[in-house]
Amino acid sequence: MQKMIIRFIAAMVAPICIISCAFEPDRKAPRFPDQGQVFFYLSCPKKPTFDISFSISGMSFMNKEGVWIDVALDKHVDSAELAERQIKLREFYLPAGKYKRVKWIISEARMKKVKKSFTLAVPQPGGEHFVDFEFSVLGRESQCLFADWDPEQSVFEKYLFRPELTIRKQGAEITKTLIYVTNTDSHCVTVIDREQDMVVASIAVGRAPVGIVARADGRRVYVANSGSDTISVIDTAINRVINTISNFGNSPAELALSEVRQILLLYATNPDSDNVSVIDTVARTVIGTIPVGKRPCCIVVDQDRRKIYVTNTASHTISVIDMYEDNYERSVEKTVTVGLKPTGMLIHEDRLYVANSASNNIYVMEIPLQPPYRPTKTISVGQKPTRMLSGLQERIYVSNANSNEISFVYPRMGLVDRNVMAGDLPSEMAIDQLRRKLYVINSMSEDVSVIDLPTYTMKKVVQVGKTPHGIALIEE
Repeated sequence: MQKMIIRFIAAMVAPICIISCAFEPDRKAPRFPDQGQVFFYLSCPKKPTFDISFSISGMSFMNKEGVWIDVALDKHVDSAELAERQIKLREFYLPAGKYKRVKWIISEARMKKVKKSFTLAVPQPGGEHFVDFEFSVLGRESQCLFADWDPEQSVFEKYLFRPELTIRKQGAEITKTLIYVTNTDSHCVTVIDREQDMVVASIAVGRAPVGIVARADGRRVYVANSGSDTISVIDTAINRVINTISNFGNSPAELALSEVRQILLLYATNPDSDNVSVIDTVARTVIGTIPVGKRPCCIVVDQDRRKIYVTNTASHTISVIDMYEDNYERSVEKTVTVGLKPTGMLIHEDRLYVANSASNNIYVMEIPLQPPYRPTKTISVGQKPTRMLSGLQERIYVSNANSNEISFVYPRMGLVDRNVMAGDLPSEMAIDQLRRKLYVINSMSEDVSVIDLPTYTMKKVVQVGKTPHGIALIEE
């Protein structure tokens, strides 16, 4: 009985630890100079007239010396499920160098046509299928390989299965309609084309990336690397890291940007040191730190009122900071007690909304010109509300980590008028207002849910790296 109680408590506590900013990232993952990270994606661009399914039991890559490098893989593929979609076959590391051939081991294949299903013969010998494809792997870099499969050209002599594949490298299809997703335990950023809702690239950054923010002009994206105590600067024109800013060992978590006296400043919450770093993006240096509460998490800039708001998860408070204090010697001008374990926060119609993850509610506060700041009402939402986002039709979207759903809140009435299921452990969100789509990061299921807002339905699921956390959308 005692063991059952302990297990129950552990199961209840685990999600709370994950959704808060007080996590322990995988700082010891393999990132060797002579290895490069590879994501291998498979897609079926056209919907076939019949269904083929097959199983891949292994994958290998031949380098320029003719040596095969094996990659463990066990994946079942079905053309009906894959049609007009993309799946991640595997994420792995390869020794740096040039490669010229790819091998798949096909263990079984079946075909379903006119309500009849029958077994297909796999390639011989031993189900080995080869594709000539040249690519290079660079040490400490990350990239994607994409295989387009044509099922209707994959059956020969009515019974022999040999997958017709076209393999390509990242870069050819990268557009300007992009979304960037940090993958904490993969130590990289996934790039998604939101017109097709498919992965188009991967970018290596520092260790355990968490928070991410895009500049208003879309030319730069900043990534907080909590495991290497740095900020990566990505040039979106080439989708590579062009600079790395030292954060002086404060384990940066969440980021926000503001313009102060014509200088673009970057703010980073540091849960391990209970402060906020102030970074000059031009000089690429930390110009100050602001002590706040315990385990600071979310940070929001109120440019109109020249304030910065920070949720302090372990103090159950928010810190209010004047961003225009002289000589950059900023300090907290007001500390406001809210609910238990505040995480997410946003400004909506001159009100500050705070998601209290351990209270299962949202605090609503009028934003005065001068203190005091007082909660005016609370709104009950789902289990463990984590992040919030201003949406369409005067709605606020709330991700609820424990109930795996998104609450659509009508703030004027102070109630939830709809809940939509997402993936496992939903957190950060982004909205494409032009295409009326909501993107939800699902940390546990390692994917991004794409929700069609007019119909409130899950439109697609995009698979990314391990433990995705932050998301930044480049405005058109």
